[in-house]
Amino acid sequence: MTELQNRWYNAVSKDLPASPSTAQLIQPAPLLEPSDVALWARENTVPPASLTFNRQVGESPFFFDEYAAVIQSLSAPESTLVTAIGAGVHREWLKYLKTLPVQPDEDRLPEVFHAWAMTYHPEVANEGASALRDIVRLRALQRLLRSYQGPPPKPAEYLGGSRELLSMLGNSRSATISFDSATTSGDVSGTWTGGVNKDFSGLWAGAGRLDAITAGFARSVVTVEAELGAYVVWPVNPDPRWYDSSQLHEAYTKRTSPPWASPPQVHWDMAFGERSGRLQRAIASLLIVERLTSVVTSDAVFPSDDQRVIKDKAAAGLWPFYVPTGDGATNKADFDKGRPRLETTAPAGRPLVIGAHVLPIARYLGGSSTTSGGFDR
Repeated sequence: MTELQNRWYNAVSKDLPASPSTAQLIQPAPLLEPSDVALWARENTVPPASLTFNRQVGESPFFFDEYAAVIQSLSAPESTLVTAIGAGVHREWLKYLKTLPVQPDEDRLPEVFHAWAMTYHPEVANEGASALRDIVRLRALQRLLRSYQGPPPKPAEYLGGSRELLSMLGNSRSATISFDSATTSGDVSGTWTGGVNKDFSGLWAGAGRLDAITAGFARSVVTVEAELGAYVVWPVNPDPRWYDSSQLHEAYTKRTSPPWASPPQVHWDMAFGERSGRLQRAIASLLIVERLTSVVTSDAVFPSDDQRVIKDKAAAGLWPFYVPTGDGATNKADFDKGRPRLETTAPAGRPLVIGAHVLPIARYLGGSSTTSGGFDR
């Protein structure tokens, strides 16, 4: 089944704007609920390093949770202000604050400092105000993220919602994926994973790729004619109300304390380390379709018992899209002298997420994905 899935991946990459340098297939592809929260849930994922992401096999971390864990592991101690303005000026600043009849709110401290320093120490006014802004901003962000985590927890918002997605699909072009396993290459060594493609299902959703029926199907000559009534590349942008890319970028590019709390290397490895880091990749965009009709044929000849199994299991969703039956989606398995014809359809107004463009965290944050240099150590 691995070889067939690799060939299918190459066909999708060829027929859609899905570059093998970033594209990942996602299975299964249930109909997307018509709500912003349902769409955001599909965006809020840290994808695995595989050409196929099977959401039924193991749980992938939530992007929000891993981002929040990084931010909560950062530290902006008062010592950063001391470094910026000097210990003597810092002592004077603290004495000045004590003389104020009403203590300023934390978010006003940078402007209060700047006004005071411009009178007494103008040479450090800008540096001190900048350091205070960094301290205040990080503390405010940490409080905000804790409020999302509850109780009760709140969904992590992303820019754009269900209405905008349906509008984009309504104005998009149709597309066709034509596949013949006999003529499509199975070489995926030049892809972003270097050929790693794992954990995908077999002939139906939940079937093991070594299942006997699946193995017989995978060894045969398989064709797919998939008509996509609409196809879009949907950009994935975390809402800036909770997402601060500059804070995450600083955390990634520095392994020192600050910005990390101590011990910095341990925190960095837990987030970004090659062996066990939980935020090594991010989704840049989703590949979303609507009004799908997929017809799959195979020259394998299945006995009547296997035919009954395939018909019984079809409702779970059939290869290659694995769209579960229900809410207007259908799966049908017919046989002609034992040879299968598998048809899957999905209705208008209910999009399907069939893939994503995945970036290593360095590229996601605007840096190079080929080196880990340039860090402060």
